[in-house]
Amino acid sequence: MDSNLPTVSIGLPVFNGEDYLEAALESLLAQTYTNFEIVLCDNASSDRTAEICQTYVAKDARIRYYRNDHNIGAAENFDRVFQLSRGKYFKWAAHDDLCKPTFLERCIEVLDRDLSVVLCTSEAGRIDWAGNEQPPKADSPRPIDAWEVAERFEAIVLKTFWSYEIFGLIRSSALKKLNLRRSNYGSDRVILAELSLQGRLVHVPEMLFFRRFHLKQSTCMQSAKERQQWHSGNRKRSIWERGSVGFMQAVFQADLTPAERVQCMGVVLRYLTKAGNWRYFLPKHFRQTKKPTLTQMPAQSIASKG
Repeated sequence: MDSNLPTVSIGLPVFNGEDYLEAALESLLAQTYTNFEIVLCDNASSDRTAEICQTYVAKDARIRYYRNDHNIGAAENFDRVFQLSRGKYFKWAAHDDLCKPTFLERCIEVLDRDLSVVLCTSEAGRIDWAGNEQPPKADSPRPIDAWEVAERFEAIVLKTFWSYEIFGLIRSSALKKLNLRRSNYGSDRVILAELSLQGRLVHVPEMLFFRRFHLKQSTCMQSAKERQQWHSGNRKRSIWERGSVGFMQAVFQADLTPAERVQCMGVVLRYLTKAGNWRYFLPKHFRQTKKPTLTQMPAQSIASKG
């Protein structure tokens, strides 16, 4: 690897993020591990986002700024920051979240030491719009660090809701094998499932990452249609672009033994039947209209950020 390239790339996609962008950038620039770059992709914002980004570019040579001519949707913008990255390790960062100074340092220690780990993150805290800590909202402990492939895959597919791990530090070599341009809302859980088929996902036992909850998030939009359009822009989603299809594709495309493939396909079948997700392949008028339970709801999306 070129010694002039950063070890870590931080990709920060943003759309109209003036309220929290500066705080997010300050938390990243305060990292104790300093060999990183920040790739900012502005999704044609109409507020002060561009001005803020340009100010920080002038302050720190590690920051690169790109602006899309038009809004390409959050999913494609998240993909773009990765495509523009150059580091051995990659982290997505939301414009409204915060990291403590040792986040990168602690995660790099794990990834450098253990090649079986494809993603490392910390425990996740929660803050409100003003930055005040709130009681955490997180998934229950689950074996995403298991040595058995099917056990990890099951932990993501059947036991993950919040998907905070998507904001962890990931091996770029692992991400390059994935299809990141998924148009379905909640596609971050598919990405985590794909990563779980490549290696272990590990938590550092410290709270070094804080997810901000506020009223401008996509999760606060009034309808699923609004959230989907915010996620994918004007691109129309095919009926096949669903989490369940993504899980199946991941299993067929991963480098697995025949036994591992059968076990993981069993997990997908359990997902389809237990959550009732098979109904979403039916025409709308054939679907049940009752309110979905927690297990039927899509994972929190990276599209709910930035």
